[in-house]
Amino acid sequence: MSLFDRIWRGYGRFLYGCGLVAGYTTFAMMMLVIANAVSRFLFNSPVSGAFEITETMLTVLVFLSLALTQYEGGHIRVVLLTQRLPGGLQKIARLAALALGAAFFAWCAYAAWGYTLASYVIGEQQWGAVRYPLYPVKFMVFFGLTLLAVQYVLGLVREATGTEQAEELASK
Repeated sequence: MSLFDRIWRGYGRFLYGCGLVAGYTTFAMMMLVIANAVSRFLFNSPVSGAFEITETMLTVLVFLSLALTQYEGGHIRVVLLTQRLPGGLQKIARLAALALGAAFFAWCAYAAWGYTLASYVIGEQQWGAVRYPLYPVKFMVFFGLTLLAVQYVLGLVREATGTEQAEELASK
């Protein structure tokens, strides 16, 4: 197994760990919503801060699972035009899409890092039934976008070297 294959698989395992955290977050969010509904129905008193906590959990859920979805090839692909191109042009189109995706999400991560630092410096807080600092939530956005940018870079290398096709042929 090549060094790149070990990096690809290791990064995939890390992303599956992030996916596991996202899954547990979904479960916890579901339990919080149920507890809030039951508490409101039985005691006429909702769980304090349930809305704010659910917002935060949703951010963790979404941004921790983006890179895993890309790793598994689960994002929507529109191939109406590219499927009609010759094989060489299809590969160039895939490489261009991966390079643009890497550049775009790296830029998004860079911007999110700036917002995270600014939030930390000013002590930005979520206001509502409960107050808590917002920079950890913004850090999760930065972290998830960084993971996605790295996944695009690895996908670009994998596509450029033909590792993906070799792996598919070996599995058949």
